[in-house]
Parts: sequence; C-alpha cells; structure tokens
Amino acid sequence: MILEALALALLCASPDGGVAGPVDPTADTSIERFRAPLDALLERPVGEASRAVRFDWRRSRIGFGVISSSLLELNNYSSFRIGGYVRKALGNFMLEGAVTYVFVFGSDATNKLALTPYRQFGRPPRVEVDLTVGYAIAEGVVTSRPGLVPAAQLVLTANVGVRYLFYPGGLAGLPALDVAAALFAPRISDAEITNLDKRRLPAMQVDRARYGLLAGFTLDVYFQPGIAVTPRVMMALPVFSGMAGAGLGWWWELSLAVGASL
Repeated sequence: MILEALALALLCASPDGGVAGPVDPTADTSIERFRAPLDALLERPVGEASRAVRFDWRRSRIGFGVISSSLLELNNYSSFRIGGYVRKALGNFMLEGAVTYVFVFGSDATNKLALTPYRQFGRPPRVEVDLTVGYAIAEGVVTSRPGLVPAAQLVLTANVGVRYLFYPGGLAGLPALDVAAALFAPRISDAEITNLDKRRLPAMQVDRARYGLLAGFTLDVYFQPGIAVTPRVMMALPVFSGMAGAGLGWWWELSLAVGASL
C-alpha cells in the first residue's frame, strides 16, 4: 500500500515540485472546422504536376515551312507534291493551310497500257489547296541515344483535312460565268475534261472529283528555338468516289515537312 501511494503521488506531482491541479475536461474545438475523414483527404488533390515542355508550341504565334509528299494512288502513275504551309495553334488544336504543286510521272507500264483499250483512273499535274485540323492526343519530351540530337518535344496529332484540286488550263476557253461555277463544283465538267486531254498521261482516265477528304496522323518534332520536323501519314476517304467519273477510291499519302514556329 505504501509503494502504491508513493507512485500515485509522483504521478500527480507538477514539474516545479507542486501537485498538479485538476485537468480541464473542456475539449479544444478551434480546429474542428478543418477536420475531415481520411477517405475525403485521399480524394483531394495535394498539388498539380506541370507538363514537361521542351518547346511550348501552343504559345507560338505562327508556324510555316515547306512540305513534300508522295501519293500512293494504287495505279501506274507516280505523283510527287512540293509546296508550303502555314500553321496556327488554337489550344490543343492545330489549324494548317497548305498550297502544293503535284508533279505526275508515267512509267513503262503506262506506255504499254496505252496500247490497249484499257484505262486507269488518275490525275494530271495540278495545284492542291489543303485545310487541315489536328488535335494533339499525346506529347512529351524525349532525348536521343546517343545524345547527338538535342532533346525535342514530340506531339502526336490526329488530323482530318479537306483538299481542293485545281488543274491549270482546265478552264481555258470557258465563258466567265461557267468558270465561276466550275471553280467550286464538286465534279469536273466535260469541258474541263476536254482541255485536260492534252495534259493527261498515256492510258490515264482523269478522275473527276475536285475535292478530297483525308484523315491520318502527324508526328511533330520540335527543337529549340522552334524548328519543326513533321512526318505525316494520311489516307484518302472515298467520300467523293461515288460520283460519276470518280474512281480512285482509297489511297495513301506520305509527307515530310520542315519549318519553324515563332
């Protein structure tokens, strides 16, 4: 009993040698409004991670450059495009306009085919005007191995675009009103086909579609201070191939562009 009483006295003694007073039973509620269950705290964001950026293409005022393409139309003709483009970033979207000239070449197969009654759908040399909209679906900063190439910003973009085709000399000799109507008609007129007969390649039956719809993907590679290298693959959707005189259907386009963003 004596030992228990001594231990109780030691526990009740204050640090300064006195006896501790009674404990105030009133709870501290000053931070009660800040309390929350653990599950709610785990669901709340505790911070925001910044996006790794080597070149912020979204803040560029304008982009421009040169573009070249090879058209795979699944016929005996080879087509090569060369031209220029301008770009403007709108948030996660990229709006692009391009003007190119298409050179068309034949082959030994076309010369032999011209000796037969058979013809293939194709398109003579022309000017193409493109309006393309892209949406960034993935991006990040990459480094090369070995480190001969500086770090770059890669942006994978899904694209859809509309293409307008203009054939120089196709509207020669037509009245002014017919020219204005034919410029935006979805189908090339008979008068234009007659004029293009002198420009078409051997064994070629001119495809009459004036517009094209393309979809595909672009990989933009940005280097500081804004140099851009852009490979692209696009596929023509046969939206206009159902009209009379249009028969190319599905075909592919492989492009490479080099430019700058300011």
